[in-house]
Amino acid sequence: MRFARHYAVPMPEDYQEIGREGAATLKRWLEATTYMELPFDAYNNKIDCTVMTVGDKRKQFDLVGHMLVGKKAPVIVECKRYTTPGGQYKEFKKFLAIAYGHTAKELETFNTTRESQYLWVTFHPFNLENWSRFETYEHLKEAVDEHPGYKGGADVPLNESLAHDVASRVTVLVFNPKQEALSLTREELETIRPHLVRKVKTL
Repeated sequence: MRFARHYAVPMPEDYQEIGREGAATLKRWLEATTYMELPFDAYNNKIDCTVMTVGDKRKQFDLVGHMLVGKKAPVIVECKRYTTPGGQYKEFKKFLAIAYGHTAKELETFNTTRESQYLWVTFHPFNLENWSRFETYEHLKEAVDEHPGYKGGADVPLNESLAHDVASRVTVLVFNPKQEALSLTREELETIRPHLVRKVKTL
């Protein structure tokens, strides 16, 4: 007689908490670079973390903020607290298409873009055979071709100049939890922030 094995299956709220903890960890890590601030998260600021793309499609990201240098460009972050590669590659290509579609929407609406920085931050690497291509125009074009809805449809031509520009603003990072021990703590960060030139008020 065989007995069925019973395994604890994570509930949706468990996945949400895993995602929340992952986003909080990456927020601390990214802000500890002192080059960006990420005040908005998808768990408390859904509207602020939602972007529009061509075709009026919407996407909610995990963290949103801005750079503290240059033109103070927006920073849009997708966090993946995975312990295996999982389905990340498929999701990442969709992320690229959304990045293009979001920028194209800004260009369509305002005749300019905010030059957002798009960060994909994962706890586990994935699809290493294509790793060196992740931040290239060719890879972004391939992603948009697979998800044409984010550029307005299969019959809408790709704006090659825009695609090159967006690809240059995509960054893929892998986070090892041990890196937190090598970063500024929240207390240290708050202590030095007032002394950073990039935090000087401009208005």
